[in-house]
Amino acid sequence: MFRPVFRCAFTASRALLVLSVVCATHGCNEAPAAPTPSSAVAPDGSVAPKAAIASRQATVPLHVEGNRPFIDLTFHRPDGSTRTARFLVDSGGGAFLIVESVAHDLGLEWGETMKEEGQEFGRVTTPPVVSVGDFPLALDADRVAALIGKDNMLPSAAPGHADGMFPGHLLAKYHVVFDYPHATFTIAEPGVLTPRGEALPMPVSEKSGFPRTEIEVDGQKQFFLIDTGASFTMVSEVLLKSWGEAHPDWPRHEGAYGEAATLGGMTLETMFLPAARWGKNELKEVGVTSQRKGTFEKWMSSMTKGPIVGSLAGNVLKGFRVELDYANETLYLER
Repeated sequence: MFRPVFRCAFTASRALLVLSVVCATHGCNEAPAAPTPSSAVAPDGSVAPKAAIASRQATVPLHVEGNRPFIDLTFHRPDGSTRTARFLVDSGGGAFLIVESVAHDLGLEWGETMKEEGQEFGRVTTPPVVSVGDFPLALDADRVAALIGKDNMLPSAAPGHADGMFPGHLLAKYHVVFDYPHATFTIAEPGVLTPRGEALPMPVSEKSGFPRTEIEVDGQKQFFLIDTGASFTMVSEVLLKSWGEAHPDWPRHEGAYGEAATLGGMTLETMFLPAARWGKNELKEVGVTSQRKGTFEKWMSSMTKGPIVGSLAGNVLKGFRVELDYANETLYLER
């Protein structure tokens, strides 16, 4: 049974279009291994074109709009034709989402639909064959969904356009590099790339694939989700209020202020931290927004490997080359 459950990635009460498909209690299949040239076959029996199975790694342009990263994926139809579509790459997203217009163009079908938070979804019965350049992606059949009635999955307040979402559990099968400064995205099979940069621990949830990192603020270490799909860093309202009480001089605004508006939906407050530290890297003027108590402490922490108080998002990530070695649960940073 397909059941979408929203994570609160964009707002506390309404997380637009970010799914976590619950498999543990509904008999989902285990995630397939990354395809090899002899096994790159679609569920309907059609074989992926040779271009889709030729490489153990690929590097493609990374398009950053409104602090969010996008790449172009190549879809391979059974008749041998292809089409590209621009996808949001979301390390904190739960399902491989395709907007309805693109799903129809690819000839995809879905069964009974369901609604959550005003959005309608249909689980795709036969997942597509898709690649990043010539690097094939091993989609989980139980985690592919069509977004009904939509031709853009981004919040209305966000700039740019996305035909779908490349989620965390799929990223977690690979070794990936978001090189924001040089506008490239690299994906590879585990063990292929030689990591570079400062190595930091990155606990990864086995079920969700969500990665976790540590940030130091005001002399205290806090754990955050690494959230490439969100445009602006978020924390629990409890934490933001505690910072405000200790430092009434730190700039603070009601609601979404400045770039924070690109998150979409409801935001409680926006605050600007004068400094923070991520590994050896000093961060200046870090903007954060607050979400309802429990959003991170309970809901999102249930999907990460250990508790978190917020999510580290694009307004910080865009200044770095961010390398995620999921297999070894290690993050590598370069500026």
